[in-house]
Amino acid sequence: MKVCCAEGETGATVTKSLLRADRCIAAAARAGAGLVLFPEQFATGWSPVHPIAAPEILPALAKSAADHDVWVVGSSMEGEEILQNTAWAVGPDGEVHARYAKVHLFTPLGEEQTCSAGDCPVVFDADGVRFGLAICYDLRFPELFLHYARCGVECILVPAAWPPERLSQWELLARARALDAGCYLAGANAYGGSCIAAPDGSLIGERTGGMVCGEIEPRQVTEMRTSIPVRKDRRSDLYARWETMP
Repeated sequence: MKVCCAEGETGATVTKSLLRADRCIAAAARAGAGLVLFPEQFATGWSPVHPIAAPEILPALAKSAADHDVWVVGSSMEGEEILQNTAWAVGPDGEVHARYAKVHLFTPLGEEQTCSAGDCPVVFDADGVRFGLAICYDLRFPELFLHYARCGVECILVPAAWPPERLSQWELLARARALDAGCYLAGANAYGGSCIAAPDGSLIGERTGGMVCGEIEPRQVTEMRTSIPVRKDRRSDLYARWETMP
């Protein structure tokens, strides 16, 4: 499956952002993409202090997914009194097939003061590929990605609003998490640097029209996990004990 990662900051309004997203989805579909990934809070901009819940975002993207016959993964705030930073996957049928609430909230800017953290990883299958979902700051926590490896995930999708001054860390962590899990990782970032990392940690794909597009090949995941059996060689019995050591 070809995956395309969009990038770029939100437009002046949610309406303009959604129009831009639909054009992006159409272009990706024409290029043969099976799935289009957008950055964290792509239609509103990410704000930990003043999060914006715009309920029109998901229906608009679901319509675009159905109109252009592709999977679309986006991110928005969801909820009323209690908000969650959420990523969701909609299929070519226009239905929501997966919904993930960000597990690791960005405490340096107070995201935990305005959002409720999720507590559950999410896996879904699309066109013969098993995907997992994560959001931005989750990249710094390998445990989530190792769990996805145990679930047989072949590509992890990460919408992000990673700041420009730390883009070198963004790329390093994306490649490291792909290597940790022995699978692909596709990251769409609001401030540039969107990328696709292969199971060996190398970057793949081509940059075109404000997107990075690359092929996800499950066979490569199987070969990587077989040739270097990290999961089999892990010492989970020791790690649990180490957690209690001073």
